Amino acid sequence: MLKADIAWGDLSQNPEWKHGVIALGRSQIAPFRHAALETLVVQTQERWFAVVRERVAGGAVSENASFQNVDSERFDELYRACLLWPLDYVMVEVAKQGRRVKLRAGMLGAAPVYCRATDEQVRVSWDFADFLSDRLPIDFEVASCSLGLEQVYSSRQICIGVYLLTERATLYLEPGRAHYRYPSPFEVPAAPAMECADAVSMFDQLLRRVIAKRPAAPGRIAVELSGGMDSAAVACALAGLHGPVASRGIIVGGECRVPQVERRRQIADRLRLSDETVDIDAIPPSLDLSPDGHKAYVNTEYYLEAFETLWSTARAQGRDLMYTGLGGDELFMGTGVVAEDNVAGGRSIGDPQRFARQLLTPRALSALRSLHAFDAPAGPVPSVMASVSKAHHLMQHGIWPINPLSDPDLMVFCYQLPLELRRRRTTMQLYLDARLGEDVFPRNYAKETFAQVFPELIARHRTALAGQLRECALADLGLVDQRAALALLDTVATTKAVAPTSPLINFLWTERFARQLA
Repeated sequence: MLKADIAWGDLSQNPEWKHGVIALGRSQIAPFRHAALETLVVQTQERWFAVVRERVAGGAVSENASFQNVDSERFDELYRACLLWPLDYVMVEVAKQGRRVKLRAGMLGAAPVYCRATDEQVRVSWDFADFLSDRLPIDFEVASCSLGLEQVYSSRQICIGVYLLTERATLYLEPGRAHYRYPSPFEVPAAPAMECADAVSMFDQLLRRVIAKRPAAPGRIAVELSGGMDSAAVACALAGLHGPVASRGIIVGGECRVPQVERRRQIADRLRLSDETVDIDAIPPSLDLSPDGHKAYVNTEYYLEAFETLWSTARAQGRDLMYTGLGGDELFMGTGVVAEDNVAGGRSIGDPQRFARQLLTPRALSALRSLHAFDAPAGPVPSVMASVSKAHHLMQHGIWPINPLSDPDLMVFCYQLPLELRRRRTTMQLYLDARLGEDVFPRNYAKETFAQVFPELIARHRTALAGQLRECALADLGLVDQRAALALLDTVATTKAVAPTSPLINFLWTERFARQLA
């Protein structure tokens, strides 16, 4: 939601609004410029804070930041109001005396907040690439967990010295020192008794309320429509509140293609959506380990090339609010959810984590097994890591991401449902039946999946990948056994099985990132 480069010595300056940024001498805080966000700066005596936050529907609209010089009582009042803001926010709090900065995050995690503090300055950004010019070393323990498919939601990131401000967390900074404080674990209240009809009605009301929290003109809205239940539920709520809106999505290949295309057609026709698609076979992911002119990321959208085409087209048409179905899986976790991407739509020959651990050196495997104490406590929005992997790409296109199914109120409601109304997404299924008809998502519905995209690609590019992996940055760092990596490549290319593909792709993306740092 913001970027900042602040020299400690500039904290003695008073903040000013200049050319779209908050200026402090030669330092600055740059809010992400978007109509969905607003900036507030409040100052009193030796303290001030700036907050960038999502606009609330019905609130006053201003193009620039709002500056207020107030007494200490009003300062505290506005400060508390910011902490209780109903949507997402990032707050920068400054104490001039002592040169101290405090960063706070809201609970939604809509956009990542990365931070690095040195003796000279503090840098904050929603884009991890802003830290890569410093050639930071890789955190061995974090990288081991990531390669072992045990990545956790944590303040620690793959580059030493760069922190992620997790939801509801606070980061205290001063020259040469940083202290991180996680929030208390989130506890779900006791579940009330509920009948089936009441559950579907309440789900509808809550989802519509979540959509209605933010101001949005129909001409600016697009919804990522995969053809699955989660994005369809969001599209139903959007159409119910705003009328016909635009939908955008990626068409997968294989056996899923025909039923996915037909479901999309039914959904678009019945909700009167303006629908456009991108074919994943026409714009497949790049497997090149040394892409020219592109920053490599570890937490990233795997099918980025196709999605970027989708987002670019939407933005060119004035669609700068992208609604997604992110969070739907987490609403009904652990209740026999319909088959997931890493299992459905392809042959499985084992456990992905078993293949992942075969890649690791003994030292990396030891780190994976011994270190899990740095992860954040459970929060009200378990889908934040998925949001982190996609949000910065959307923001690079000038699009603000909105994930209605990740709303804490909706999460708590679904957690409280009786098991029979959660199992296999029964409540969502009944909601969709009522709005689209029972023929769109029949009870034997098979979820669309990208599962066979990478196995087919890897089989075609096996020789080129093997050639690139004759030199391996992760092997040089002592993280990966190079021979095991080549063996895993052969396994995927030969069997085209799903289970070994996930750890191989994760390894390839991490290798691409490590080469960038070398």
